[in-house]
Amino acid sequence: MNEAFQDALLRVDSYGAIFMYATHKDLTTAPRHIVRMTEPVDPRVLLAAVRTTLDRYPQFALGLVRGETQYNYRILTKPPKVLPMDDLSPYYIGSDDTNGYLFLCGYKDNTIYLEYQHCISDGRGFDQFIRSILYNYLKGMGYDVDPGRSIRTNATQFTPQDCEDGYLRLRGMPQSDADHHPDIPAFHMPEYDSRNDDNELTTELTMSLPQLLDYTKRNGVTPMTFLMTAISMGMHRTYYKDGKHTEPIIAEVPMDLRAYVKTTTTRFFVSLLDLPFFSEYFDMPFLEACQACKKYFDTQKNLPHAVFWALKNANRVAKSHKLDMPIDEKEQMMRQQARDYIRRDSFILTNIGEFKLTPSMEQYVADYSAILPCAFQPFGILVSSYKDTLKVSISQRDFNYHLVENIRAVLREVGFATTAMPYTFHVTRYDGLRLAKD
Repeated sequence: MNEAFQDALLRVDSYGAIFMYATHKDLTTAPRHIVRMTEPVDPRVLLAAVRTTLDRYPQFALGLVRGETQYNYRILTKPPKVLPMDDLSPYYIGSDDTNGYLFLCGYKDNTIYLEYQHCISDGRGFDQFIRSILYNYLKGMGYDVDPGRSIRTNATQFTPQDCEDGYLRLRGMPQSDADHHPDIPAFHMPEYDSRNDDNELTTELTMSLPQLLDYTKRNGVTPMTFLMTAISMGMHRTYYKDGKHTEPIIAEVPMDLRAYVKTTTTRFFVSLLDLPFFSEYFDMPFLEACQACKKYFDTQKNLPHAVFWALKNANRVAKSHKLDMPIDEKEQMMRQQARDYIRRDSFILTNIGEFKLTPSMEQYVADYSAILPCAFQPFGILVSSYKDTLKVSISQRDFNYHLVENIRAVLREVGFATTAMPYTFHVTRYDGLRLAKD
């Protein structure tokens, strides 16, 4: 690989750096993607697929170095691993467990698990990597599969644009802070002791995607504002019973910027927007509240505002990353920044959209879902879809299953049946003091 390519790989992007300094108890440093195959996983073929895919995606063959004043990437020389896995991960990402790699590929029975350190990617970017691994795995299993036009294979070449800092492209775009949602007190679920490293309760809610898309199209709303209304009304029934709460429920929603800015980057490239559900919405019929929620969120998704907010956050992180201060102090500063930022909101609501495979690949993939770990928040939600199924993965610290039942009750009342699969979960941990040396 030439020097220009190496420089592109090792360049730290504007926003992703925050995840280098945090731990899994501060930020969602390692989201989990779960691919359930139609037959048992062969770990030897899976490892070969990962190695082949890394030839096309060298931006995922990186580790981290904890320097005297900052973290930086390093190009790894050891091979990747494929590890036996379970709902409760025993591993540390970026450590000797993974040979330093900032992603983890695991397996159990029919299931492939994939997690990634958020400093190297976001959900959309990692989706590209996952689909390429699956393509190479199915090929290795002897199946006649077609990657189509959207899956990056080894027939195409890596370019520096594949891991560019997308935020640099925003600097010349129109920006505006008009109609920005102000920092106002948000409702918060009961606190937990963040010094503990507790397991989480994760519940996968499954519902019909065609039914949801039909409902939202007919009523002029969106899937995210529909789900925000159901979640907020479920939270209201669970936690507002004592009459002491009047604060709005506010979700932090990462908005994928690739839909508006043409780039092939797999790096972190989102704008973190606030989606509020005001107290007066609780007194409205479901659809009316959903429409009010959508109308307000449109002001936050307005592209000049999304660009303004994305750059504001990216510039803040980039400036902190470059400060000349001892690494111990910088870690504490960055972790506090991260915690203060996410605690402005009630919870994080992420939609990574459709997990799309070609028809020749779909027949071997039975199911797909993804999990957003709680980290410092006591509550996190990730929305994904595969074929005709929508998955809403709800992670909680307090194991209060009444919340899930109340959300399901709200959905039932507007005609949506759900199935629920709860289980105890712990994501792969991350701590800069546990990094592999070489």
